[in-house]
Amino acid sequence: MRKGQERAPQRRTSKITLEPDTPANARELSRLQNRNQLIQSAADAIYKYGIRGTTAARIQELSGLSQGMVNLHFGSKEKLLLAVAEDLSVRYAGQWKAIAFNPELAPADKLISIIKADFDPLVLNARDVSIWFSFRAEALSNPHIFPFIDSRDKGFRAVILELLEQIKVEGEYDDVDAKLATDALVALLEGLWTDYHLHSKIFEPSEALKICLFVLQSVFPRHFST
Repeated sequence: MRKGQERAPQRRTSKITLEPDTPANARELSRLQNRNQLIQSAADAIYKYGIRGTTAARIQELSGLSQGMVNLHFGSKEKLLLAVAEDLSVRYAGQWKAIAFNPELAPADKLISIIKADFDPLVLNARDVSIWFSFRAEALSNPHIFPFIDSRDKGFRAVILELLEQIKVEGEYDDVDAKLATDALVALLEGLWTDYHLHSKIFEPSEALKICLFVLQSVFPRHFST
C-alpha cells in the first residue's frame, strides 16, 4: 500500500450532557466524568505499557484520580480493564449499526459505507487498534474479555450476511453463496486491520477500500466496482 500520513492517537471522551444546575446533577456529572476519565486513562496505559504493564499506579498517574476512585466506580482494576474493552466495542458497533439500520440506504450502499467506517480513524487509529490487539492477546485466558473482541461477532456477521443476501436477490446471483461471501469479507477486514496494526505508517485506507471492492466486484459484478 502507498505510504500515508500516520494519524496521531486520539483520546476518546464520552459526551456528557447533564446540566450541573442542581447539587444532585453536579454530583452525577462529576461521577460520570471521573468514570470516563478512568476508562480513558486505563486505555492510555494499555496503549503505552500493554495489558500486563497497566498497573493501578500507572492508571492513577495518568488519571490524577486515586485508587479509591477505581474501587468506587469499578470495584477493581480488572473490572476497569473490562470497561475499556466494552467502551471500544460499543464505539465500534455504533459505527456500523448507524449505517445498517439507515432505511434510506440501499443494501450495496450500506455495505460500502460499513466498509468505509471500518477504516475510519474514529475506530482505526494506532491507539485503539493497539489496545484492541492487546485485549485479543489475553482473550483465550480471560473469557470475560472475549465477547468484546471476538472476530466472529454474531451481530456484525448477521448484518453483513443479510445485506449480501439482499444483493444476491437483487442481482439474481443465483450461484453465489452469501454465507461464504460473508466469511470472506469479514476475514478480509480482519486481515486489513492486522496489516494496519503492523504497518500503520504506510497503511492507506483508500487502498484498503479498493481491495474490499475488488473482492466484492468479483462476486457481485453488477453492484460493485473499483
